[in-house]
Amino acid sequence: MNATRALYLFFVIVSVSFAACNQEGRTQLGGADRADTTAVDGTASSPSVPEQSENRDSINLQLVNGEATQEATMEKGKHVVFVFHVEKAGQLSASVKPGEANGNVRIAQIFLPNNEADGPFGPTMEYKLNEPGIYRIVVSENQMAGDPYNGPFTFSLKVGPQ
Repeated sequence: MNATRALYLFFVIVSVSFAACNQEGRTQLGGADRADTTAVDGTASSPSVPEQSENRDSINLQLVNGEATQEATMEKGKHVVFVFHVEKAGQLSASVKPGEANGNVRIAQIFLPNNEADGPFGPTMEYKLNEPGIYRIVVSENQMAGDPYNGPFTFSLKVGPQ
């Protein structure tokens, strides 16, 4: 029963975060226009990504030439959601590397622009992106293996042609 409540709460939080990030007319931290995003081929200009604050669990990534890398911190029992916009269909490669040798952190899910989800994955993933739009990747501990992880990790992704 607690697992069902936790899963429900997770989806509510992710949905609210997605809705808040997708409002028209809203500006990102630093005053950059939301409409100014980078295409998969990297031809559009891209504002800098705001620094992650300690209590933030959602990080907006700006793809530069189809790539992005972000350092973040995993807190025990928490997850971090990376949000990014893709201008056209392509092939996604993503990885998460913990700051400690045996850090228990993985790519848990990907949420597609149509709000469908897929996963779980492991420390790396390859995924065909069939449509443009806003994608979300959830990074969390693997609760079925290892000890809870509390520490830094690096998330990297690349979107290239199919």
